[in-house]
Amino acid sequence: MYKTIIVPVKCSKEDYLYLLNCNVLSAQVWNLCLKIDKEYREQNNGDWIDRNKLQKLTKKCVHLHAKGIHHVVHKYLFARDATRRAKEEGRKDVLYPYKQKKYFVTGWDYQSVKIEGNKILLAKPMTKEKINGKFRKQKPVVCYVKNIPDNIVEIELIYRNKLYLAIKYKDKTQYKQIKSNNCAAIDLGEIHSITSIDSRGNAVIITGRKLRSIKYLRNKHQAEIYRRMSKCKRGSRQYLKYMNALRNLTYKTERRINDAVHKITKLYLDFCIENNISIVYYGDLDSATRNTKQDKKGNEFVRQKLSQWNFGEIIKQLENKLTRYGVKLIKVKEYYTSSKCPNCGRINKPKSRNYSCECGYKQHRDLVGAINILNDNVNTSIKYYKNKKYLRIA
Repeated sequence: MYKTIIVPVKCSKEDYLYLLNCNVLSAQVWNLCLKIDKEYREQNNGDWIDRNKLQKLTKKCVHLHAKGIHHVVHKYLFARDATRRAKEEGRKDVLYPYKQKKYFVTGWDYQSVKIEGNKILLAKPMTKEKINGKFRKQKPVVCYVKNIPDNIVEIELIYRNKLYLAIKYKDKTQYKQIKSNNCAAIDLGEIHSITSIDSRGNAVIITGRKLRSIKYLRNKHQAEIYRRMSKCKRGSRQYLKYMNALRNLTYKTERRINDAVHKITKLYLDFCIENNISIVYYGDLDSATRNTKQDKKGNEFVRQKLSQWNFGEIIKQLENKLTRYGVKLIKVKEYYTSSKCPNCGRINKPKSRNYSCECGYKQHRDLVGAINILNDNVNTSIKYYKNKKYLRIA
């Protein structure tokens, strides 16, 4: 199991300026990868360049440590191969990497990092000029960190209004593995982030209203800043101040959203542990937030909510948390699960948060979706819940 902690960079002024330039050099490596790959495809009838050739052609292309250059090359190849797989699956809206970058994250692997007490030493490239006929090593960048984790795998340099170190390490904690025949299904929603029911009839609704309020406040402040920016001359001092205010607002909101997502997924993890759930099914929502304008999905307000829906982050955090305990997360189709009656099978379009059918069946709208997902994928015929919890993070 891998974990990541993010800590601010604390070092000398000279080292800080060097680190600021590292992300510029990494961007130059990325741009070179784009150029080399494009020329290679043109000369070889559309064939892609492999990793070994790309690493040889980018070797010592900029004055950056060798592992940092390899880090960018691997990132480029990962993005390219992920796009290829998506296209093979039928996705038409994805594009291969093509944009030139001004900045890109710089990486150090465990071989280019040393730990000395509360210091992290990050390797620098060899000297540009030969000294006594040999290239010499430069003094490493010294960063001070209070709590340095063991088993460091990789360190990345990221910028969020200032420089931070994202330290990835192996977590060797032994978690109790859940083994049972109890399954659950999740209905993800924009109002209620997670609605779930297991095969024993235990249900939970975790509201996402706190998450919505954070995004609503962000949108309100953004609109006000954009309104003021429209009255300024582009590139003026006041215009740049508003741009900086937008960056600060975005960073602050992202931290609050990440905190809310972690708390929501932690509540669901506790539910799975309490009820001894070993398998969780969730609906495929990949097409829900794509092409909202072209497909005319509701009005502008609805399209904004769909485009800002954090279901992908919730699924990612659920995978991180549940897999530690051996819980399997399985993606399934969820066609008509929110409109099909679990009692008689009729299709009804609910108009409120409560679902009602002509046969007399009444239930919470999101619970109907979770029940149908469970019944469609597990040999169950659940219609009602036995126990229900309604949870919120704030």
